[in-house]
Amino acid sequence: MKNSLLNRLNLAVSAATFFAVQTVGAQLFEGFDVITTLPGSGWVQDNNSSPVGSTNWFQGNPAAFVSFSGSTDSYIGANFNNCGGTGTISNWLITPNFTIKNGDTVRFYTRTTVPGVPEYPDRLQVRMSTAGASSNCGTLPSDVGDFTTLLLDINPTLTTGVYPQSWTQFQIIVTGLAAPTSGRFAFRYFVTGGGPTGTNADYIGIDNFNYIPYVCPVITVTPASLINGTAGVAYGSSLSNTGTLGATVYAVTAGSLPPGMSLSTGGTFVGAPTATGTFTFTVTVTDASGCTGSTVYSLTIDCPTGVASLAPFPDLCDYDVPYVLTEGSPSGGTYSGTGVTGSSFDPSAGTSLITYSFTDVYGCLQSTASTITVNAAPIVSQTPLADVCEGIAAFTLTGGSPAGGAYSGTGVSAGAFDPTTAGTFTITYTYTDATTGCFAAASEDILVNPEPVVTLASFSDVCEDIPAFALTGGSPVGGTYSGTGVTAGNFDPSTLGTFTITYDYTDGNGCSGQATADIDVITCLGLSESDGLANFSCFPSPTNGLVTVQFELSKNADIVLNVFGIDGKVVMTKSISASSGKFSESLDLSSLSAGTYVVEVETEQGSARQKVVKE
Repeated sequence: MKNSLLNRLNLAVSAATFFAVQTVGAQLFEGFDVITTLPGSGWVQDNNSSPVGSTNWFQGNPAAFVSFSGSTDSYIGANFNNCGGTGTISNWLITPNFTIKNGDTVRFYTRTTVPGVPEYPDRLQVRMSTAGASSNCGTLPSDVGDFTTLLLDINPTLTTGVYPQSWTQFQIIVTGLAAPTSGRFAFRYFVTGGGPTGTNADYIGIDNFNYIPYVCPVITVTPASLINGTAGVAYGSSLSNTGTLGATVYAVTAGSLPPGMSLSTGGTFVGAPTATGTFTFTVTVTDASGCTGSTVYSLTIDCPTGVASLAPFPDLCDYDVPYVLTEGSPSGGTYSGTGVTGSSFDPSAGTSLITYSFTDVYGCLQSTASTITVNAAPIVSQTPLADVCEGIAAFTLTGGSPAGGAYSGTGVSAGAFDPTTAGTFTITYTYTDATTGCFAAASEDILVNPEPVVTLASFSDVCEDIPAFALTGGSPVGGTYSGTGVTAGNFDPSTLGTFTITYDYTDGNGCSGQATADIDVITCLGLSESDGLANFSCFPSPTNGLVTVQFELSKNADIVLNVFGIDGKVVMTKSISASSGKFSESLDLSSLSAGTYVVEVETEQGSARQKVVKE
């Protein structure tokens, strides 16, 4: 029966009517109306069956089944006679050369005969070569040559009832290409155990082959615009797209990126820009089908911010010396502001805003500002200090304002001044503000007047019961005497004993001094002063030598003048005749030693006695 069918098919091939190849636009449509025109259209037939049979690809035989469309024989067929006897059928029908890309579509119809008994299963492969115009499919039944990519395998296990028994459309969409490429498709009627005497292979037909190139859609690179970048900061944004098919590759196809940046093939911006400005460039994405889409970008690279910094300034006082500014970072910039000269700030300008500026490596002016606080010195005063006298006790200094400061200066210790030395001394009061640390001082001079030099000459012994007498010998004059027996500057020797006489003197500055001396009051024989003589006097006492004796005589008389020592012995005598009236005579006691003496006057009219102190 299989041989009978073969004869029938051969007859059909020889009697077939042929039609031209149809193409629609960029696609290729082949209805196999006349297959003799295929070679002229770039189709290739190569029968690598073993052993090679009596047929190759042939015009469809309506006796087996009619075409899917067109005239009844308008399809191409192959059968078991492609191989002689029993063997492997490997009969190739290779399309023209195409530029193949992902998304391209291959469509065709195929079928086999309605099987008899037994059924002889068929098999058909669709393979692809990306080797350009090559039609190499090898020479042996097992060879595939350049057609290494299997796109479709109909009934690979040669199972009965699997291969379509009516026209059935198959569609193949090309995928997996890295990029558009030049190549061909091939139909391979591939049946092992085939041939006229084999157990497999019957009869297949192929109709309405349609190669539909992938039409690129509108491809858009997104986003439509890019956010600004910053010099020195990795940009790191990524692009995406809409409309691509398969793997994509991004590239800058016009203009240029900012220096320091590049675009990876995956669409990620890499690197940090090293310049500022606006950079215009075109990014094109190409998909695995060779379809492209582009977007023109203007990327603005801004200056970096926050690069300049100022460390905190110390608080200053308005009397401080110019302060050297070192707080700016990075180094090498300039300072500006009220009170700033070069890199120094004069605190006399008061609290000021200091700006630190520098030009970075990108040519950007970087600046920052901070306030430097200048505190005013406190207002400090010191009330005038009264003059004091040398030698008075140390006293606490007062009058400084505000309270809480400290005194300093010569003679000052723990806030007290000790005027041990005469002269003018500068006393300084310093006050420090506890909040700001600023201080100020006020000074006043204090005059220490010298203590006056006071002396008191030694006193001679005096006799008890002599009249009170004025004290002398204090220097400088003008002072006052005090002590037991002293009243209003007079001493009354009414009591025996030793008495300390104090002489106090205060000078025009109010400074005082004093001196002391002892006076001895002794018994002087109990002699009275006067007896019957009028206006008797004996002076001075004490004396350094001469004493004068005076009294009144009512008539002429002889006079005896005696001088007694403290022991009652006469140490000097003198006799004088005198006329009536006032008597006056001097006695020279300079030869006598210092001590207390009694001068006695004897006349016929009366007598008198007077104690005299010889110094």
